[in-house]
Amino acid sequence: MSGVRIIAVMPHGPAYDYHKGEPPEFSWEKPGGGKVGFWSNEWMDVLGAEVLKNSSRHTWEVWQPDPLADKVYSARLPSGVTHVLFPAEERVFGAWPLSRAGIWCARLVSDLERLEGERAIVLLYGTYGFRIPLYMEILKALRAKKIPVFMRSGGMFRAPLTGFLALHRPLTYLRMAAEHLEIKRLLARADVVSEQSSAALAEVRKVYGGRVETLTMGCDFSFWRPPSESEKRVARSSLGIGAGKKVFFASGNFVPRKQLDRLAGVFASLGGREDFFLLIAGHGGEEESRRLSDLAGPMIRTGRALLHPYASGETLLSLYHAADVYVSVATDEGGPASVMKALACGLPVLSTPVGETADALRAASAGRLVPVRNYAAWKTAVEAALSGAMPAAMDLAAAREKYDWPRVAGRYVKVFEDLERTYFGGRQ
Repeated sequence: MSGVRIIAVMPHGPAYDYHKGEPPEFSWEKPGGGKVGFWSNEWMDVLGAEVLKNSSRHTWEVWQPDPLADKVYSARLPSGVTHVLFPAEERVFGAWPLSRAGIWCARLVSDLERLEGERAIVLLYGTYGFRIPLYMEILKALRAKKIPVFMRSGGMFRAPLTGFLALHRPLTYLRMAAEHLEIKRLLARADVVSEQSSAALAEVRKVYGGRVETLTMGCDFSFWRPPSESEKRVARSSLGIGAGKKVFFASGNFVPRKQLDRLAGVFASLGGREDFFLLIAGHGGEEESRRLSDLAGPMIRTGRALLHPYASGETLLSLYHAADVYVSVATDEGGPASVMKALACGLPVLSTPVGETADALRAASAGRLVPVRNYAAWKTAVEAALSGAMPAAMDLAAAREKYDWPRVAGRYVKVFEDLERTYFGGRQ
């Protein structure tokens, strides 16, 4: 039986800046000095690992451009995923006044073109959809090639013309119109486009008339699980959380769109109440971290809050187990996976109405949704929870059906098998 290669192309280089000096999990010394490398927690590595667990007929490769690379570097992960770094460069695409800066990777594009005749599927992934110059160039290169193309967006795509009625400079209107038409023309080359949230799916349909799928990421429900009473007590004790407090937990990068500083401000406005504990985990830039620390500082000093460093694995699970309510108040989201983990842990969720999980909470009549920037409404929702009107938790079986990795990976495998039948005549 012949297998099929999945080539998952990333739109950006390794997260060197994000990890701030932390050595890459996989790295190589360059001949002229310095290192290149990558971290295996990229979404395409995670998704590939889950697909390989659920399909013996596919192989999975992550192709990533890297402006620091001097040649092609490749490593095979324990999951079976092969991660490849390609030398790349920053360049300007197009001519002024419609030019755009972006990453370019000639070797990666030429290697994709050579896939014609192989049993291979190209997967283009972008958190913010398809407004990526490299992906536009790939679609141009593959336009006349008989190669299946699956474009997977991470939940926050917006069609360029969506903001056309807002006030812009004249040149901005021209750029938006040109970009909209370009995306619509080139996206027609894709065989399948997927998104997560209902809002993002509606945006996709403004520029694409082909097959559209609703596909999310997921989490492992055998790991992310509700705590026992003793596990909850131990988790709270380890964090120094006093008795009689309702614990509100939020996690994520300290970036403006996550609004974690606004969340801290809402809890600070509760005055001298002693019945809550705000737990925030994550990391970010100096300015964002300082602002959050300043807002949470008085609560931290009085034993009502804690800023926890970035956590993963068992440490992060313990934070979820310490919580009574999970809070997600971003201005824009794809899933997010953090809420999926909260649902797997049996937690009620207080959320802004963004991302696919907000759609799921609304459909299940679970959680409590608050407006994106109505901070008074956030405070009312928090006060209601403190008074006993807790948001309803989503049914665990329903959450598992939507987000447990075997179910999620199976949906991707079905799309790959459909493309295989269309291009290669089915299983051979």
